[in-house]
Amino acid sequence: MEIRCKKEDCKHNTGCSCAAHYLEIMRGTQCNEYIPDPLKGALIMQNGNIFAVAEDLAPTHLQSVPLECHAKSCLYNRDCGCHACGITVEDDDTCADCVTFCEH
Repeated sequence: MEIRCKKEDCKHNTGCSCAAHYLEIMRGTQCNEYIPDPLKGALIMQNGNIFAVAEDLAPTHLQSVPLECHAKSCLYNRDCGCHACGITVEDDDTCADCVTFCEH
């Protein structure tokens, strides 16, 4: 599963791709594994986003990552597991939200 992340200050973000070993999406589609990295955050504040990488050049982590999802109304949720081909986590100020969420 490809996991794209636009939460640039997250500890797990490596060039717009998530390198976490486990992910959990909560009821409100919020990524529970988001961990702010103060160093990345400070560098972004001072210099702009030096971590931005063009989407087509960003490394991808196509690994088998356990992904637990508590968004019961999502089309891809089956027995609290995500069955999408990939997900994208979007930057939403203080939190990180799964934007692959598709209500059924």
